[in-house]
Amino acid sequence: MTDSADIHAFLMSLELEQLESIKLKLEALLKQQQEEREKQTQQQKTRSKHPPSYHDLDALAANTGLDLSGLMKDIKRRT
Repeated sequence: MTDSADIHAFLMSLELEQLESIKLKLEALLKQQQEEREKQTQQQKTRSKHPPSYHDLDALAANTGLDLSGLMKDIKRRT
């Protein structure tokens, strides 16, 4: 791991424009991560509380986060 003194020395060697650029990139990355978390929580909230009918393979695959072929492989593995 990098020592905090090394980080401090590196940041002190940068110009203000470079520091501002780093700050903007970090803020954009943080915003993107927050949006992804919100999207995941919304998906979890909208997911059905009841499992799909075993007759509806597409819904069953979507509920497990797999495609249809992945679901079939998973079922074969469990049997």
